[in-house]
Amino acid sequence: MTVHDGFDVAAPLDRVWPLLRDVPRVAECIPDVTITETVDERTYRAAVAVKVGPVSVGYRATVTIETFDDATHTATVRVQGDEARGRGGVQALITLHAAADGGATAIDVRADAQITGIVATVGGRLIEGVAKQKLARFASNLETLLQTA
Repeated sequence: MTVHDGFDVAAPLDRVWPLLRDVPRVAECIPDVTITETVDERTYRAAVAVKVGPVSVGYRATVTIETFDDATHTATVRVQGDEARGRGGVQALITLHAAADGGATAIDVRADAQITGIVATVGGRLIEGVAKQKLARFASNLETLLQTA
C-alpha cells in the first residue's frame, strides 16, 4: 500500500531541514513512537503503537536512515517492524522531501508499506486514514517544536 501526503510548516527550510535530520529529536513529534535504542548514527530501534479501527497493536521496529540528501532536502527511511505479539509485521520505505515555500517549508511524504497480520485485515482505507491523521499530528508537533527551538 502507498500513502502519499504533505503539509506546510510555518518556518523556513534552513530551520526545518536540520531538525528533520535530528532523528531522536524529530521522533518525539511522531505520535505513538518512542526511540528505545540508538544503534548507530543511522539506525534506531523503536516501539510503535498503532490503532486502526477496533485493532490495536504494538510493533518493535528498526528504523534505518538510508539517505539524507542535503542538496535536495530529501530523506529516505526504511522501517522494519514485528508485532510485539508475533502475529504480523510491517516493512516500509518512507521518502520525505522538504522545499522552501516562501517563508515556510512544504513537506511531501510518501510511504510504501507492506503490512501483514491483524492490521492488514482491517482494510487499506482505514489504514490510510490513520496514517494521514498521524501525519497531521506530526506536522502540528513539528511546528510546535520549531517554535520552541
